[in-house]
Amino acid sequence: MSVLRQRGFSLIEVLVSLIVICIGVLGMVALQSRSLVQTQDSVLRNNAIMLAGDLIEMMRSNPGGALAGDLFSVTSKYHKAAGSDFASVALDSADDSCAKLARGVGGDAVAGKDLTCWLRQVKALLPVTDDLIKANFAVCPSLAPPAVGSTTPYDACGTENSSIAMVVLAWQDASSNTQGCAGGICYYVLRAEL
Repeated sequence: MSVLRQRGFSLIEVLVSLIVICIGVLGMVALQSRSLVQTQDSVLRNNAIMLAGDLIEMMRSNPGGALAGDLFSVTSKYHKAAGSDFASVALDSADDSCAKLARGVGGDAVAGKDLTCWLRQVKALLPVTDDLIKANFAVCPSLAPPAVGSTTPYDACGTENSSIAMVVLAWQDASSNTQGCAGGICYYVLRAEL
């Protein structure tokens, strides 16, 4: 009689183990998809860090176009307030590629060409539109950092000359990331002394 009761017991064990395996596989799939989102977010943040650093180095290497005396000011060709356009300049035939850009003379003309080349990089490396660049990018004198968690870090831009420049970059966020991103837009802010 005990033999009859145990019939099907192996089948139940197999079904339970299949359920456990399916739950584990579904967890791994969810983990993988979340990992892809985080990786993409990390790549975009690294690109923003690199782009902001590149712009600061361009400014440092062209003090004639970046500084008024020893300070960065709103009259600099590198300056850009949120809501305005960059003062970029079309490259001429001698400088048709950014790799061949003659930077030796420095000054305002080089600053405009620097911005043209830099904006090409921005558009290639970050998910941005011209409207987003105009509304949310800023390069300005900075006396104090933006408030932590600010959804408009460019509000910390100053109008007084300063030895510290602030670069604010923004990009569209498709990952629904809440850390450093608000309203579908992520920001990266770099403050550096010129």
